[in-house]
Amino acid sequence: METRRYILAIGLSLLAIVVYLRFFGPQPPQQPAGETPKQEQKAPEAQRAAEPAKQLSAGVAAKIAVATAGRDIAVETDRYRAVLNTAGGVITKWELKDFREADKSEVGVMPFFRKLFSGEKKVEAPKKPLGNVELFTRYEGVKTEDITAPLTLTPSDSQLARMAGVDYRASADAVRLDKDRASQTVTLAYSGPGGIEIEKKLTFHNDSYAVDVAIDTKGLDGYNLALGTDFGMSDKVSSNASGRVGIAALVDNKLIQEKVESIKGESKQAGAVSWFGQEDKYFTAALMDGGAGGVIITKRTAAPKEIGDLVSTELLVKENAASRRFTLYAGPKKLDILRSFGKGLEQMVDYGWFGVLARPMFWLMQQFHAITRSYGIAIILLTIVVRALLFYPSLKSARAMEEMKALQPQLNALREKYKKDPQKMNAEMMRLYKEHKVNPLGGCLPMLLQLPFFVALYNVLSVSIELRQQPFISFWIKDLSVHDPYYILPVLMGVSMVATMKMTSTSVDPQQQKMMMFMNIAFIFLFAWLPAGLLLYITLSNVLSIGQQLYVRKLLAK
Repeated sequence: METRRYILAIGLSLLAIVVYLRFFGPQPPQQPAGETPKQEQKAPEAQRAAEPAKQLSAGVAAKIAVATAGRDIAVETDRYRAVLNTAGGVITKWELKDFREADKSEVGVMPFFRKLFSGEKKVEAPKKPLGNVELFTRYEGVKTEDITAPLTLTPSDSQLARMAGVDYRASADAVRLDKDRASQTVTLAYSGPGGIEIEKKLTFHNDSYAVDVAIDTKGLDGYNLALGTDFGMSDKVSSNASGRVGIAALVDNKLIQEKVESIKGESKQAGAVSWFGQEDKYFTAALMDGGAGGVIITKRTAAPKEIGDLVSTELLVKENAASRRFTLYAGPKKLDILRSFGKGLEQMVDYGWFGVLARPMFWLMQQFHAITRSYGIAIILLTIVVRALLFYPSLKSARAMEEMKALQPQLNALREKYKKDPQKMNAEMMRLYKEHKVNPLGGCLPMLLQLPFFVALYNVLSVSIELRQQPFISFWIKDLSVHDPYYILPVLMGVSMVATMKMTSTSVDPQQQKMMMFMNIAFIFLFAWLPAGLLLYITLSNVLSIGQQLYVRKLLAK
């Protein structure tokens, strides 16, 4: 009897559980229409291969032998010297033959006054002789792991990361190109455990800063290809760099530019990558990919102040990882060279506002330089052309100013007569302007036309490498792209501005005249640090304006 009751209790309990689960228990998650459960989605073969794949990577990783020191391969062309190293199959040096380092030592008036008024004589370290511009170098005092060499290839599988430093077999011991031997290909090959193979073919050209890069892999599902740390940046910390150091890329046909100071740790850009690069004011290193899919990864690493924070850029390659073609460019940001690749690389040369004026002004300056062989004279000729283009509006402005000066006695009389009735005073002044056919704004508006030319030329002189280290009167201005070391041009510019003010001022109020005088003197100090080429333009433009004003006075006198 007890057994029967026990069996009945168990049966009722099971029934209660079944009823609860059927009608009141939690329902299983619904699968979207046409989608099979995850257990069925994964093929039995994939299930069996998933776990062993990790074990395979770990087994391969254990057999990777990292090179302690590779073999250097010197590359020399008419344009640059480079060094390849078989440890990682990377670039370890890139030196430009046609460009010298900038002399950052102070010259001119300021260091003279410092020496004159400073107390004890400062013992200066012997100056390091200036060499050629180097676009990639290993900094002293920076951790080795913080520097990534250009063309470092790291498998996407983190377990295979040590493969970035393996030893490659090289097809050549050295490369020497000239006009008789225009190009040569160096093949760097690696065969590793697990059937993994990597081949880098680098084709160097004697007359070009570009290198054709062909990368073929086997046994890898993707990799990161590094452009390198600070590759393409020869000047990061001097005042001459002026915030133009950073990265640039063309992704999905959109230009992306980011300065070093705005990079926060790590950033990524995904899409069709036409090219990506690192740049300073005058030089760049860029990797052109032809619009294939990829992810650009940029990292900023803290470094000592005298070096400046480090920037590393690499491309994550997943699409067509077995065979990919690139073009590496490492050289000057010359507009014609960058444009020749036909990939929009010339957008690195940023003329900023009024670029539509800057480009023809730069072209015209180049034509003058081709004739005169001096950029200083080219700027003088360019100034004359600009003043000629603005001659008619400037003439109208000068005439309006002279006419306004002639009306000043009558205007002052109206101000005195109607000083208690501003509305009546304004009405009478407008009547006087209309009667004498004088536009009170006629002297100002034409002057505004000169502002775009000023800004455009400033941008041309600021970013055009053609003006870098170009002298004008060798004992005075040794570089038109930096400020006048003896501040002669700022003073001449200030004098010309004061003379122009004296000739064109329509105010008889001594307070206003004094204020304008102080403003012109302030401009001397504000403009003293502008490029000498720009000050040459402003000063000559002011002198021509003074001559034009004298001409107008002569016409009006007749």
